Amino acid sequence: MSVNTNIIEKKPTSIWLILSLIVAGIGIYGMIQVFVHGQEESYGISREIPWGLLIISYSFFVAVSVGTAIVGSLAHVFKIEAFHIMSKKVALISLASLVGAFYLIFWELAGPFELQALRLVVYFTEFATSSPIWWMVTFYMVELPLLALEVYFLLSKKDNSAFMAALVGFFLGIIAYGTLAFVFASNATRPLWHTSSFSLFFIISAIVAGISVILMMIFFNGKANETKSISALSKTLFILLFVMLFVDVWNVIINTYGVDTELTATMKLFVDDGVLASNFYNFELILGIIVPMVLIVIAKFKNSLLTAVAGLLALIGVFFSRFDTIVGGQLLSRPSSNMDFIKHSYTVSTSELLLFVSGLGVVGIVYFLGAKFFNLEEEAH
Repeated sequence: MSVNTNIIEKKPTSIWLILSLIVAGIGIYGMIQVFVHGQEESYGISREIPWGLLIISYSFFVAVSVGTAIVGSLAHVFKIEAFHIMSKKVALISLASLVGAFYLIFWELAGPFELQALRLVVYFTEFATSSPIWWMVTFYMVELPLLALEVYFLLSKKDNSAFMAALVGFFLGIIAYGTLAFVFASNATRPLWHTSSFSLFFIISAIVAGISVILMMIFFNGKANETKSISALSKTLFILLFVMLFVDVWNVIINTYGVDTELTATMKLFVDDGVLASNFYNFELILGIIVPMVLIVIAKFKNSLLTAVAGLLALIGVFFSRFDTIVGGQLLSRPSSNMDFIKHSYTVSTSELLLFVSGLGVVGIVYFLGAKFFNLEEEAH
């Protein structure tokens, strides 16, 4: 008796799609709260701390999108065979993550029920080229259709067109995410952000996020026999995690030593009994960097389960890195050099948390819709 394998393969996809719809629906509570009570009351933000979990989540989802796109480009553009795995699925998760990021930034914007389209038209017709945010939005408005085109070309087996889309996407993704980091780094009143290494650290952590997601995809797609790809990805992840560990540790040492500047006071939030110390030590350094490195070594760069777990933990570490950096840069202010520091506080609200969770659902909806209606299986190459 023959079995229709297409039905067997599509049934799990349908289940995951339904679960994604349910998860996305969790955000309805947050939407209602914003509509009824407004931003400040619904979110944990204030005039002193205007950027909360939704901006952090937007930055995180974009990191996943850029990171997976960069790793995918290494296969298409630079012909690194070890990274040539599940290229259609990798391109699709990159697109889905960017859609999820746009969903979150939509709800973060003031007055989400206003005429956003009209606001967008006015925004672009003014050509505010001196604004980093203008450039960030412009780059990502190009990046989204470009990723969609790359997915289309891969599905249509148009290799030359997919190559060109991946080539442009490689450079545009780095520039766009670097510009997102510049939105923070250009703020001279926030010394934690206003450093030359801030944008570079953003891009490195984005690649870590991308590799982590791909390692998880390899495991869940039953690609345990792809030892060459697992080895190359896990070794690259190990090196980048070490770089992040080195930068994190030396940032703390250098910026807490000597004169008590505003940057020194800000960095002390991450050490000793600072409000972000638990996040920094437990989630960013130990759980997000050290444990994944240990797991990768134990896996000998080839065990798909251990490398997938390492990827998951590294992804959590990237999220807390974004959280600590963005929130930490806003917790202290100093009206003038001869005045004491003013300490602020931030607590994630229920509405923000539910909208973040619903963003994960949106990513799942886009990805599993693509998996349901298109053939994402790779041919021999």
